[in-house]
Amino acid sequence: MERQYLSTFVKTKFPHDFTIIGEARDGSEVLELSQKQYADVYLLDIQMPKLNGLETAEQLLKNAEGVTILFITSYAEFSYAQKALQLGVADYLLKPYDDAELSEIMQKILARLDKLSPTRMENTEEETAKQIFFYKSHELLDKVLLNHENWHDPHTLLSYQRDRLDAYKTVVMYPFTKSQDLQQTLMILTGIFSKRNLHVLPTIRSGEIILYLFGDRVRDFQELETSIQRSRSFLLDATGKEVFLGVSSFFVDSHSLTEAYDEAVSFLLQICPPALVNQYKAHIASVQEQYQREKLLVHTLVTKKQTDFDHVLLEHLAQSQSREIYRYLIYLFYTNIFEILGREQDGQILINQAFVELGNQDESTLPDFLIKIAHQASKELGEVGSYHNVHLVRKAIRLIQQQFQDKITLQEIADELLVSYSHLSKCFKQVTGSSFNAFLLQTRMEEAIKLLSSTPLSVAEVGKKVGIDDPYYFSKSFKKFAKMSPSAFISMHALSRENQ
Repeated sequence: MERQYLSTFVKTKFPHDFTIIGEARDGSEVLELSQKQYADVYLLDIQMPKLNGLETAEQLLKNAEGVTILFITSYAEFSYAQKALQLGVADYLLKPYDDAELSEIMQKILARLDKLSPTRMENTEEETAKQIFFYKSHELLDKVLLNHENWHDPHTLLSYQRDRLDAYKTVVMYPFTKSQDLQQTLMILTGIFSKRNLHVLPTIRSGEIILYLFGDRVRDFQELETSIQRSRSFLLDATGKEVFLGVSSFFVDSHSLTEAYDEAVSFLLQICPPALVNQYKAHIASVQEQYQREKLLVHTLVTKKQTDFDHVLLEHLAQSQSREIYRYLIYLFYTNIFEILGREQDGQILINQAFVELGNQDESTLPDFLIKIAHQASKELGEVGSYHNVHLVRKAIRLIQQQFQDKITLQEIADELLVSYSHLSKCFKQVTGSSFNAFLLQTRMEEAIKLLSSTPLSVAEVGKKVGIDDPYYFSKSFKKFAKMSPSAFISMHALSRENQ
């Protein structure tokens, strides 16, 4: 019945895009058909007679280059999904599914085929594209959650899926104890939660899985409970240990990504045993240290402080020798340098090449290999030297100090300085160690402290004076910066004046 449904669906919904060249009752028949006629796409169930889906897929991928395989799997088969991804299966669909989900995944397959035609992309390049998506997600969420940067547009990663942000929830899972196949785990979890029109921004941080789920709060979150249960079953199957889970309420404002995460963590810690709560706190401290080292690595690399860079890198690698760490650092080095140069595509090509070379290294040569890669990347900067960047950023800071009372943006500053948005953004971070938005907010908060301590202006009036019209956002930003609310700050200074 399902085979007939799939055949009818493809013929009806994609009459000009796909041609059905055969149907098979089991894995052996699939392989027999593949010998008679080449097919671009195979839709396989994991559970099939004679040869199961995994065995069939393995043979198809060995015998035919460029084949795309979609696995269809059910609740009890999550452990197989990990093996499927290891084989190189393009995607999988969880049962039960509806027409909209099947249509969306077939559209993705069609787009992949269009992109690969007339010549097929090498598997390594396709895998690199997937890895870069997860690394980009990880890098941006680290900036938001660990460096307290405001991320005004989460759709820098989701724009290919969605035109606007309706609402989002955050799911936090802990502890995930398996150290291998982290990206494959994220791909499977993304598939589990990508029901209806729900879209997922995922990351794993040393045993903590974080998922931001974006969608329409009325339509897209209806199967969230089912996805949560499936994800817990999958992780239990993968690790043999219980994983605890916290889910935030709905949020809309993209300024609240950290608040949504904190809320999910709060729920998680309420149900964790006390020993795990202490373990989680130590985990957060370790993650923060790791992130600070990664920031320092990028800073010393782009400013060409080679000796400092080598020292910090070896110190960082002493904490973990997993190849996943090496891959992520290669991504960070090339991405940051080639964004400064405005040559992101060149950077992706070099990342792909470096990943291939990484696979050929044995454990003893990995640190030297990474140092070589980093120095090669640094040389690409050429004459884009520190002096030019410092001079440029000084001008930008001067403009911020002159205009922070207005609604200024990085793009406006870049236009005034006759440089690109991306170049100024990277130079600003390189020279100051802070993003433009974080520096602007700090400037505004420092001025707000002066005004609140020396004038009779109300909180709302002070907010407007420093360029923030929304009293709620001003109060929240001030509390994060000063570790107390504006009203508490005013009371404290009033009491201080009375005691003088």
